[in-house]
Amino acid sequence: MKRLVIAMLLLVSSLATAGEKLGYLNWVADLSGQVNEAYTINGPQSSFGIFCSADKCLFYLHQALRCQPGEKYSVLMNSPPISAAIRMECTLVGGNLFQILEPFDQVMNGVQNGETIGFAVALQSGAFAASSFSLLGAKQAINKVMQEANQSKLKKQNPAPAIPQNTPKKSTEQDIKI
Repeated sequence: MKRLVIAMLLLVSSLATAGEKLGYLNWVADLSGQVNEAYTINGPQSSFGIFCSADKCLFYLHQALRCQPGEKYSVLMNSPPISAAIRMECTLVGGNLFQILEPFDQVMNGVQNGETIGFAVALQSGAFAASSFSLLGAKQAINKVMQEANQSKLKKQNPAPAIPQNTPKKSTEQDIKI
């Protein structure tokens, strides 16, 4: 799982922004092909979103927090439909720290309704770093990247049939001599 997360994030960081970006109120769906992303920002160094590939989708926080890559931390999440204690794993990608949020289903439940979602991360000082993100447009943007991931998965499962290069020419009535 950890290798899949790191591979997915490295792929995202290495992809050029040649893909299509679609705006949904306060969210953006960045469709780059192999890995797609939907996200919102609440400041110059703070975003919340989802990465989706054909194999997996992951919610993340990207904040100006110092954490140790590979370490897991507790996070409090609050939105109108759910309040929960969840986990995050710190992952270093291209010089940037991302906090992968788990379990996926609880975070997904948190973004389904309401206008905002908030996260509180305990700091070593005993204080909390709290951040709040808009959910206006989240459903549409997340649905779009998940739909793209599903289409990639179908293409991966059902690749186009290969056309043999040296296929003999089909006989027609004109070719047959008796």
